Amino acid sequence: MSRSRSGCGALLRAALPLWLAALTITGRAHAQTGGGDQFRQTVVVTAASVPVTFETATRTISLVTREQLQTLPVRTVADALRMLTSVDVRARGARGTQTDFAVRGAGFGQMLVLVDGVRLNDAQSGHHNGDIPVPLDAVERIEILHGAGSSVFGADAFGGTVNIITRRDAAPPAFGIEAGSFDTVSLRAQASPGTGRLRQQIAASFDRSSGFTDDRDFENAVLSVSTAIGQRSRVSARLLRKAFGAANFYGNAPSREWTNQALFDGEHRFAAPAGWTLVAQGSYRTHGDRFIFDRRRVPVSASEHRTHAAWGSLKASTVLRPGTTVTIGAEAGGDVIRSNNLGDHSLARGSAFGEWRQAFGSRTHLEASLRMDRYAQFGSAWNPGVGASWWASPSARLRTSVGRAFRVPTFTERFYSDPAHLARSEVGPETSWSGDAGLDLFPADGWTVQGTVFARADADVIDWLRDTPADRWRTYNVHDVDTVGVELSVRRDVADAGWVTVGYTGLDVRAAQVTSLSKYVLDYAPHILSLGGMARLPGALIVAPRLQLVRRTRPTGDSDYVLMDARVSRRFGRLALVVDGTNLLSADYQEVAGVAMPGRAVTASLDVGLR
Repeated sequence: MSRSRSGCGALLRAALPLWLAALTITGRAHAQTGGGDQFRQTVVVTAASVPVTFETATRTISLVTREQLQTLPVRTVADALRMLTSVDVRARGARGTQTDFAVRGAGFGQMLVLVDGVRLNDAQSGHHNGDIPVPLDAVERIEILHGAGSSVFGADAFGGTVNIITRRDAAPPAFGIEAGSFDTVSLRAQASPGTGRLRQQIAASFDRSSGFTDDRDFENAVLSVSTAIGQRSRVSARLLRKAFGAANFYGNAPSREWTNQALFDGEHRFAAPAGWTLVAQGSYRTHGDRFIFDRRRVPVSASEHRTHAAWGSLKASTVLRPGTTVTIGAEAGGDVIRSNNLGDHSLARGSAFGEWRQAFGSRTHLEASLRMDRYAQFGSAWNPGVGASWWASPSARLRTSVGRAFRVPTFTERFYSDPAHLARSEVGPETSWSGDAGLDLFPADGWTVQGTVFARADADVIDWLRDTPADRWRTYNVHDVDTVGVELSVRRDVADAGWVTVGYTGLDVRAAQVTSLSKYVLDYAPHILSLGGMARLPGALIVAPRLQLVRRTRPTGDSDYVLMDARVSRRFGRLALVVDGTNLLSADYQEVAGVAMPGRAVTASLDVGLR
């Protein structure tokens, strides 16, 4: 059994004075000023099967907006997710080189990643879910659905679902160049050609660095092209290529890795009968991975993998009567892998789903959803979900939800082999039940206070285990993993002057059946405290700092570290000068065990029209 020690409460005790101060201030504000009116009308597309407003959503939703992406010290989607304490970002390098995500203590494979609603999770390995083929300049916002999402989106949505929503608005041509520490050089460009029925969004980025130490260099390139055809259709093509030194990523060896991904997707909204909305989506994705475990022994340690994934969806929605919305749909898809290490395998699936949403006046909203996924190799999984929200007053909302989630093993968890790992093909799917209850407060103009408690019971969780450090890691279904936690946040917007936010996430993870050394299940962050903000200063300067305090628990012991990043920018008409600083306190830390992260780094960029 593993549990964060009572000493881990130091960060929680540090967070409490901030929370008490914030709550004291908000408690003195006028509770009926309608501070949440704008937020209530925000439309989100990840909270349910169809887009809904925050006012009617029954689930816990977090947003990273376009304004935040433009002003905060972030350059990739992975960086942007660090703004949320509920998302534990575990990087193996800078600029999204290889990054795992965890929400509410779930594993990196237990979070679903979507791009405009299209599944990005890779059947080879969850480590590739961070290969997001979208430049940051092409992102409109990022939505995070907390908790189980399998009743809506299918497999992998244990701890949460991340949906990257791309830009649709027209923008003039723009470009940027950046240089700085560790021989970092970055280029970015975007354009919006086309008028009338054909309108395009094109964005590209390129990042390279010689690395902060040996075998930690990287070179990343991303291209995204999206074309709107009239008002009902859209097609997109997105490409990504990465090459990076992977020293100690998966074992004590000078490793190297190359990955590439191509995603093609489309959407069409049919002219459906009166009262109905009918939407079809489809995608094809291919991902390549070449990994050399030991560059000194290339012929015997090289693995090459190529996955192919196809997916199609048809969804219909109608308003049966005022306040009642019903959605039904079906999906089909499959994954294929060709690998010199894992072998050649395929996985076919089909699903059907339905959702019922009911509003009782303007204050109470109920939601019930059910989805059945059928896999040729693993059988059927039925996943229900129920949620409810109630506006106790114009400035206070209570919400709760319960749901079931599942995940099938990746090809790596079933078939992978190298000098440090030996997978077992008999591992099977994992499942969970989870629930949460939360409170959203808008006590005054510009104030948002949110708190959520949650619990999740996982069964048959897949983990890599070994008895001694001399043994190879092997995959097993660990029978019981129980997680409880809390999410707290306070945000204050000050008109045109800026904003400040404080967030805290606390976790307690127990795995009673784990008696061997665990690679993933018992590696988590029981405490994350984050402070961030943006201020517009005299002289047209914009300053955006971020401070994060993390306690990380591993079988080998706990570690604490503090990260501080900041951005200072100044606009000169269409030109913008931006200076970013990361790890300004030069913390010595590891987000993934055994993989050191870069020290202090500073870059400067000149942008023309990008901001």
